Amino acid sequence: MKKNFLLFLILIPALVFSQTASQDEKLFFYNSPKQQQNCTPEIKFNPEIHENVSIMLEGGSAELDWPLSYNLNSGAVIVNYVDNQSGGTIKDYEGNDWAYNGHNGTDIALHDFRNMDRCVPVVAGESGRVVEIAYTSYDRNTTWDGQPANIVCIRHDDGTYAYYYHLMKNSVLPRVGEYVVRGRTIGFVGSSGNSSDAHLHIEPGMFVNNNWVKRDPWNGSFNTLPSLWRNQLPYVGDTTFNLHDMGVYVASSVGGDVEFNTDYAKLKERIISPNTVSGYEPKIGFWMQFQGNATGRQAKYEIRRSDGTLFDDITFSMINQYQYAWSWWTPDFNPGIGVTGDWYVRVLYDNVEKGRCFFDVQLLTSNRPRLYPVAGKCFRKGDFTRRDTLRVRPVRTNMQYDLLGAPSNVTITNDSIINISPSYTQTYRLREFKVVASMGGSSTLRDTMIYKLVDTTKPNPIGNGIVSLDLTAFTEGRFDGSDFKGDTVTVQLRGSLSPYGIVDQDKFKLNNDGYGIANFPNASPGVYYYLVVKHRNSIETWSKTVQQFPDGYPHEYNFTTSRTKAYGDNLKFKNFKYCLYSGDVNQDGIVDATDFSMVDNDVSFFIAGYEITDLDGDFFVDAGDMAIVDNNAYNFVSKVRP
Repeated sequence: MKKNFLLFLILIPALVFSQTASQDEKLFFYNSPKQQQNCTPEIKFNPEIHENVSIMLEGGSAELDWPLSYNLNSGAVIVNYVDNQSGGTIKDYEGNDWAYNGHNGTDIALHDFRNMDRCVPVVAGESGRVVEIAYTSYDRNTTWDGQPANIVCIRHDDGTYAYYYHLMKNSVLPRVGEYVVRGRTIGFVGSSGNSSDAHLHIEPGMFVNNNWVKRDPWNGSFNTLPSLWRNQLPYVGDTTFNLHDMGVYVASSVGGDVEFNTDYAKLKERIISPNTVSGYEPKIGFWMQFQGNATGRQAKYEIRRSDGTLFDDITFSMINQYQYAWSWWTPDFNPGIGVTGDWYVRVLYDNVEKGRCFFDVQLLTSNRPRLYPVAGKCFRKGDFTRRDTLRVRPVRTNMQYDLLGAPSNVTITNDSIINISPSYTQTYRLREFKVVASMGGSSTLRDTMIYKLVDTTKPNPIGNGIVSLDLTAFTEGRFDGSDFKGDTVTVQLRGSLSPYGIVDQDKFKLNNDGYGIANFPNASPGVYYYLVVKHRNSIETWSKTVQQFPDGYPHEYNFTTSRTKAYGDNLKFKNFKYCLYSGDVNQDGIVDATDFSMVDNDVSFFIAGYEITDLDGDFFVDAGDMAIVDNNAYNFVSKVRP
C-alpha cells in the first residue's frame, strides 16, 4: 500500500497552544507555535544582589560551556535562539528566524517530560557567585500562565551574569552566595514558569545603569559580537531534517483508538511502547520527533516485517519550518501471526534512512507498567517525613516495589507509599535512590522511579574550587534581641604575620539569620589567614586567631556564639548573642563624638531611608540610633587588632 501526501500546515501566529494538522486521516503533524512574549519575566535590578558594569562589554572575560549533561542532538534540542531584532521581525544570530519575537535567551529542550524525569543535570556554563535562586514552583507546565520559574542566577568574575530558567522543582543545588565552578551541577531541567516543554532557558547579560542588557552568546552574520561560547556549536536553523526520537504504540498505549486518542500532550509525555504487539491489532501508531526546514524534499515512513519485506508505507513533503515538532502515523495493521518477531518502522528523508524503530509482533499485546504522573522527583531535606504514593498504568494487581540504593530511613508502606524520614543521612549535597516497579518481580516488565535528595547543608563531593567562608555574624544595631535585619558586609582575608596585608576580600549580604558566604579566588587553601569583618557603620572586627581553609570546601566561622571569637574579645553581648559593635559611622576605627554628631545631625533633619547613620536598620535616623552611638562612645569602643 503506497500513499503520497503533501504536508500543509497553516500557521496562525496568534495561537499559543497546539498547532496540529492532518492531510490524511492517518497522518498528523504538530509544530510548536512561535510564542508572542518572552518566556522569562522582566529582569529588574536589585541593589542587594546585582552590580552594574561601568560600560557595555562586547566580550568580557566570561566564556560559556554547554550547560547540559546531554549533548546537542543527542537528547538535547535547540528550539530557539535569541531574537536580536526589536519590533515584530525575528532575527537570530545568523539573521534567520529560529527564535520567536522578543526572545532573550537560548532555549535547549529535552525530547519530552519522560526524559525530564531522568533528572538531566544543568551545569554552570561559567564560574561565578550564585546571587539568586528559586526552587519551589511546579515544574511540569505545558502552558504560559504567569507562574514563577525555578532559577539560578550566577554573577561571573567579570561582572556579567547568566540566568538559568525553568528548573525542576526542589532541584537547585547551590546556596545563595556560593561560588560555583564551571561544569558543576546547579539543578535539573524542568518546565517551571512560562514553559510549554521540558527545557533550559539560558540568558547571559549585564546590568548597565540599573537596566538589564541581554547578550546573545552566539556569533554570526547578524550578531557580530564575539561568541561567549568556549566552543560554539554549529547553527541548527538551517537544518534540513533531523530525527530526534521515535516510537511505536497501540490502542492500549493511548487509552483507545490510536487515530483519535493520539495528541501532542501524550507525545510530550512520551507514549509508552508495548513490550509485544499483537498481530491482530487493528491499527498501529508510529510517532517521530524532528526538526527541519521547508526544502520540498520527500520524507517517508515504511513498516517492514521481520523478514524485511514491506508491509505499508507513506510519503510526504516537508514544506514548513519545524523548530520542535512531532509527526504520527496510524495505519491499519492486523497482519495476523504468519510473520512474527522484530518488525520495524524506517524513517527516510530524501531517500536516505534516518532511523528505524523495532517492535516485537506476537500473538498478544503486552505492556510494561509505567509510573505516572511522573517518574522522577527531587526532595529537599526538611523537618518532616516526606511521602510519595507510586502509581502505575495500566493498573496492575501484582505490582511489586523495591527500593534500590535508598537510605536506611526510607521505607515503603502499604505496598506503594514511599516514606522519607527527616533523620536520613547523606554525606554530600545530592543523594539518589530508586524504586523499581515490576510485575511480580519481572526483569523486563518494569519501570523505575528516581528520587533525588537535596541537603544544601552538606558539601559538594568535589568542593567549589576556591577558598570560601560560611560566616555568621550580627551587628549590634540591627539585632533587636530576637531578630536580625540582614545587611551587606565586606570580609577580608589578611596575612598571619605583620603587616597583615590583605590577601583577598569579598562583599556580600548577610541574610536575616546573619549568614552569608564569602569567596576568595585569590587565596590559597591550607594557608592561615585572619578574618576581618567590616560593616558600613560598625567597628571593624578581627577573628580571635588565624584560620586555615580546607581545599575547596567552605570554612565555617560564627562570631555570635562567644566573645572569644573576636580578637581582644571585642564583641557586644546582647540577649545571648555576640555582635559587632555599632556606631563607627565614619569608619575611623573608634566610636566617638564625631560619629555622635553625624547621627545627631541626621536626627535633627528627620533623615529616613537606607542611611549610614541608621544603625538599627528601621529606615529612620532617630533617638534609638543616638542611644547606641552614645553608649559605645562613652565606653570608648574601638577597633582591636593584632
